[in-house]
Amino acid sequence: AKIDQTTLRPAVDVEYLILKSGSEVLREREDWSHQLSDSDSRLTLARTFSSAGLAPGEYEIVIKIVDRVGESERTVTQRSAFTIVD
Repeated sequence: AKIDQTTLRPAVDVEYLILKSGSEVLREREDWSHQLSDSDSRLTLARTFSSAGLAPGEYEIVIKIVDRVGESERTVTQRSAFTIVD
């Protein structure tokens, strides 16, 4: 994450999407602006989600990270498939 020269802190948004057959099942957002110190340049995500409302089947999680510092916001997206079984 880049450092904002005005605040001397990074400004990062994180969005989690859970999809089933391409349709959105869950969307959550986090603002990491106040959770990172001025010396952090690496972001480690550790998050759990409840599967209580999810029916058995194939799903995909999409994690989108937007670094809001700089002229053009840099976006990194990671995807991974997972399965819920009975």
